[in-house]
Amino acid sequence: MEENPNRPDMFQESAIPDPVAPWQMPAPKVRVVLLALLSGCIFFALGSTFLSQLIVHVGGWNENLLSAIIAPDAPAPERWQMRLLLGIRHFSTFAVAGFLVVWMLYRGITRPRPGWPDYLLSREWPGWRNAILGMLLLLVSVPLVLFLFQINKMIPLPDSFKAMEEQANDAIKALLIMDNAGEFMGNMLLIALLPAVGEELVFRGVVQQQLMRRIGNPWWALALSAAVFSFFHFQFEGFLSRVLLGFLLGWLYWETRNFWVPVIAHFFNNGVQVIAQYASNDKNSVVDLEQDVQVPWFVALLSLFMVLVTMRLIRQRGS
Repeated sequence: MEENPNRPDMFQESAIPDPVAPWQMPAPKVRVVLLALLSGCIFFALGSTFLSQLIVHVGGWNENLLSAIIAPDAPAPERWQMRLLLGIRHFSTFAVAGFLVVWMLYRGITRPRPGWPDYLLSREWPGWRNAILGMLLLLVSVPLVLFLFQINKMIPLPDSFKAMEEQANDAIKALLIMDNAGEFMGNMLLIALLPAVGEELVFRGVVQQQLMRRIGNPWWALALSAAVFSFFHFQFEGFLSRVLLGFLLGWLYWETRNFWVPVIAHFFNNGVQVIAQYASNDKNSVVDLEQDVQVPWFVALLSLFMVLVTMRLIRQRGS
């Protein structure tokens, strides 16, 4: 296969013939696409906010839930109310808006055009090997992610950012308290499945694709899309760690030419915490790895080495 000069030497050979990638297809200007995506996300966010307000007022629920404010020891009914509101907001803002923008991009391709699943690179199942290696990549990166979180904590943040961080952490801790299998399944849907599909659709399927059209070097496009991914989580104490996560997910999409590989890896990354919490003996307290675990530098270095080895294995798929 002809070498790609934009890739480092360790990434030169690829064993799978590449389909035509979405970022190689003709499409509208990048700024037009990203503006359409931003407009769609804002529009559906406002729509979901209005729907959430309607549900809260009609149901007589606690209005603090509209701001995702919930006590860590909130009762089960209030936790379910929060799950419903967050699910509506996330599905509307990411999944619906992202799908519509992808459809618009697909419609913009001159005929003969492929089916829109081909545009998203989502028609084919990636195969168990790539799916497992994608999950392994995120698993071996955990110590490095935690180490970056420790570094990030050394950076002073404004009080308003710290307040946002505490509010988000309280909401996550409240949602991760699960008294029964129903709450577990609800969390797998809300925390694992919806973000895996919706966020990958927006940040990899749209943002990363368009940046790769505009920026000659795909590594810069991966880094910038990862930074955008991290920024829109609005949890700046973990900004660097989420940049790494976004970069790895973006690399999986770019390297495997398959949308489902980062979706599966993202689902695995989020789902493991839900499963571990539900399987723990104490379901009324939440273990926060980022806050509770200190990773030595040499463990982070070993994690980096394992990440590179796993990336190499993914490159050698099918050989």
